[in-house]
Amino acid sequence: MASNKAERLNEDIKRELISIVSQMKDPRLECFWTIMRVETSPDLTNARVYMSVLESDEKCQAAIKALNKGQGFIRGELSKRLRIKRSPEFVFLKDDGAAYAQKINEILRDINKNDD
Repeated sequence: MASNKAERLNEDIKRELISIVSQMKDPRLECFWTIMRVETSPDLTNARVYMSVLESDEKCQAAIKALNKGQGFIRGELSKRLRIKRSPEFVFLKDDGAAYAQKINEILRDINKNDD
């Protein structure tokens, strides 16, 4: 379990990443995306960023590929904004949490319609 300080840092990184990525001009990022969570390693050298893209799987993979390729820019911006000496190396990963929740909601709606 992460400490309070690590959890706060993860949330700060998440907030700043959303801001940085929103300002990027890559056409592969012109889709509906969100950063679900950030998990940093205990020594803060690595971070996993779980993203959800609510469009086709190809657009999701293209967005993740663009972010992994633009990691240098993202790390530089993050270190300036958070005033940290070294920002972690990011690995952007697909998170199916939003799609899974949407599927569960559809199933529950169908069950409720059948009960009525």
